[in-house]
Amino acid sequence: MIYVYMMFLATMLVGGSEYVKRIKIKENDGYLTARSQIIYRKILANFLYILSFFVIFIPGAIRYYVGIDYTTYSLHQIPEVLSNTPNTLEFLYKVVIKFGYWIGGQNSYQMIFFLTDLIIVVFLFLYIAESSTQRWLSIIIFMSLGFFFFSLSGMRQSIGVIIALWGLKFIKEKNILKYVITILIAALFHSSVIIFLLFYFIDKIKVNPFFVSLIMIVLNVTAVYIRQFIIFVSDQLDAYSNYFGGQFDNGEYGKSWVFLVLVVMLLLCVSRVALGKTLFYKNNMEINIHYFACLVVSIIGYLPTPVRLLFLFIPVYITLIPNVISLYRNKYTRIMLYGITIIVSAIFMYWFLFIQNIYMVLPYRYNFGNLLS
Repeated sequence: MIYVYMMFLATMLVGGSEYVKRIKIKENDGYLTARSQIIYRKILANFLYILSFFVIFIPGAIRYYVGIDYTTYSLHQIPEVLSNTPNTLEFLYKVVIKFGYWIGGQNSYQMIFFLTDLIIVVFLFLYIAESSTQRWLSIIIFMSLGFFFFSLSGMRQSIGVIIALWGLKFIKEKNILKYVITILIAALFHSSVIIFLLFYFIDKIKVNPFFVSLIMIVLNVTAVYIRQFIIFVSDQLDAYSNYFGGQFDNGEYGKSWVFLVLVVMLLLCVSRVALGKTLFYKNNMEINIHYFACLVVSIIGYLPTPVRLLFLFIPVYITLIPNVISLYRNKYTRIMLYGITIIVSAIFMYWFLFIQNIYMVLPYRYNFGNLLS
């Protein structure tokens, strides 16, 4: 239940922070000037937001053998890096491993996981603060729709993706240099994130979600031929060709992820009709990233490790969903959509956590001794 408590408390704190920022300033309240009220309100709002950060960060930082890859890293990747054994880990995560081991007194790996979670949650909260219109809903989506659980296991990819998502703001600012540098840094944690470079150049391309839905059907019908083409290209480029035909190339995938992507596509199709072209495409960048998730879903049974591929794109839902809902002008429509989102998120969280126990995040364990030794 710890994850449920985390989500509830963090959501309340972020919601409180948002409420404090909306309090109207009184010109003459008898005690504080308007300027003082603004300053104190900002301090309180930031304090509550920082508290919510620690609610999310601390349990992940002190976890002990929680998440599938905690064991994998402890037994294989980390010892390989520390012994300078050749491996496939990217440069910057090797730096995290060596630095974490050093500040941990060279007798525990726990500080490595501490630093990993710190990087993920810092950039998560920066991304939400700068890009979400409803921060409280972004916290619920992060905690319930799978990315939080994935971050406890797919650690390098989670760092890369969340840094890349934070860097999307440079697309809006039309600063290609800062964006490219951000993506290259993210790719030094996980090379797959390099695909985010593409989003800078397709930002202005506006595609109707109904058209993408049609494309998904076509791709699904021709998936076997698309797989053959992907294998041919990967062989020619000598990139990721080892993924095909391996133990994870078995056609298996979680149908819940397909359902998640389709639910978001339904929201977008409805919103395209209800909001009209001008409002709908205000979130075009995030929508285009979602479309890539749709393409993966279309041929998901023919891809190796397809869920890991999906987790390059579906974390954008952290801001996409709140931002789309916020565009609805009718107050009661927004409340209804927020309510539906919360209910759907609760269902997904129950399914992921208590039915599937995805990425083996239960039972939750922690060990202060390893952190402080």
